[in-house]
Amino acid sequence: MVSAALLLTDRLLVRVAEHRLTNRLGCMGTLTGTRSVHIDGFPFLTQLGAGHFRTVTATADGFGRTDRLTELAVTFHDVHVPVWSAIFGRPAAGSPTVGSVSLTAVLRLGSDGPGGRLARLLGSGPLATGHPAVAAAVAGRPSAAVLPPGAHLDGVEPVPGGLRLAVTMPGAALAGMDGADGRICRG
Repeated sequence: MVSAALLLTDRLLVRVAEHRLTNRLGCMGTLTGTRSVHIDGFPFLTQLGAGHFRTVTATADGFGRTDRLTELAVTFHDVHVPVWSAIFGRPAAGSPTVGSVSLTAVLRLGSDGPGGRLARLLGSGPLATGHPAVAAAVAGRPSAAVLPPGAHLDGVEPVPGGLRLAVTMPGAALAGMDGADGRICRG
């Protein structure tokens, strides 16, 4: 009976934390469209009590106010927050820390269908980041090629209308990003 109650509480609290984080992402205006957050690991209660989550993944249809970056999946590894803050409140700015971040997203380059110029230029399958066609496609749109300091472009794959990018970065690259626009979020 006690085991069932603990299991039910664990699953209920993880859903509450995921819902709060999903709402917070929408409030910040960072991730747009359909958003979700998934906190990996079991039991959740021990992670919550320690203020340490092994893996937290956020997905969204888009990023910010532009439709250039779509189909986002951001995975935060080794997340440390003040104990219980995922449920009972917003941690103070700078108090959450992240070990590393993995991101995959589609960078939209225009209305280039499967048989379009970009697809023919790049071919099919994963590309090395040094591929001349990738460099030319990204260089033609310099505003799209900005990565935070320390970020590493791990892979590029052509998809209809753009490129699927895989990026990793140290958690320190996220410092100062929360609340950068001055808005207060109560998610």
